[in-house]
Amino acid sequence: MKTKARQNSKERKEAQMKHFSKIAVLLSVVLIMVLVGCSKESSTEPEPKNDNEAIRWLINENPSYFSSQDHYGDEDTTAGKIGMFSPMVNYFWYREILPDPSISITIDIVGDSAYVSRSVEVQGILHLFLSDTFPPDTVDEYTKNFTDTGKRYAIFKRIYSQNEDPLRRRGWRLVMLSGVEIISQGNTVQVDSVRLNSSSYPDTLFTDPLALFTKENTVTLTPEEKCSLTVYTDNDTAHVFLHSWMRHIQHHRSQFKNIGNGVFTGVWYAPSDDPIATKTLHHVAFDMLSNGTLEDTLAAYDANAWLFPYVVNSSY
Repeated sequence: MKTKARQNSKERKEAQMKHFSKIAVLLSVVLIMVLVGCSKESSTEPEPKNDNEAIRWLINENPSYFSSQDHYGDEDTTAGKIGMFSPMVNYFWYREILPDPSISITIDIVGDSAYVSRSVEVQGILHLFLSDTFPPDTVDEYTKNFTDTGKRYAIFKRIYSQNEDPLRRRGWRLVMLSGVEIISQGNTVQVDSVRLNSSSYPDTLFTDPLALFTKENTVTLTPEEKCSLTVYTDNDTAHVFLHSWMRHIQHHRSQFKNIGNGVFTGVWYAPSDDPIATKTLHHVAFDMLSNGTLEDTLAAYDANAWLFPYVVNSSY
């Protein structure tokens, strides 16, 4: 009898242990599900509330595609002296832009296409270092305030369905882009067209900086590719400059040669195959300033610039 009682007690204990084991397993499963759920919830990134916000986020997340200020600032320059036969000789100049430019973005969504216009108003100070003698006895700094307005266009397409977008931008992607035109307040000078001659782009004429092109058709140059450039303008006394990364120099400014009748020529070399240069979208600026802007302390600031995006392909 005692043996049977001990056996029954043992069976009850084993049954209780199995019951407790099942409960423990169940609790473990529940705990894992809670932890995983919390992990997913804590790692969830914010998502745009609507299509308009999604496109604005994409614009902010791709600054290299929407930059319009690459030609401002104190750059490396080989421009030399300006105005050797004018009352004032310009030994150096640069533009300082003030903080917080005014940015306006208009988005017009039609079906699965979004048409974007982006305008930027930049206020700044032009710094001139002038002398009335050559060689100079003294070089004095003069300043002029300026206001520039730049415009660019873009088209976004809904490539993915809203719930299947890996970037969580409601399916939108940038597919087409234009260059930029920058016009100063009170502008009179005008770039008419730009001709590029290089191995990759023989005798290629650009007549509209705001013409749209697909991302796949962005101008693509080989490292340090030699580019002969001609800028056609409406003024034969103005000054025209090129601003861009040149070979190993990131911020470079060079002056075009005035050959008369509003035509300016120059040679430029694309960026090197430095990894930094080949992993980003660049902009080259064709920057036209009136004679008085750089040589006359009293003349108003007067400028027009065309900016074009390009990339360097090191795999060529």
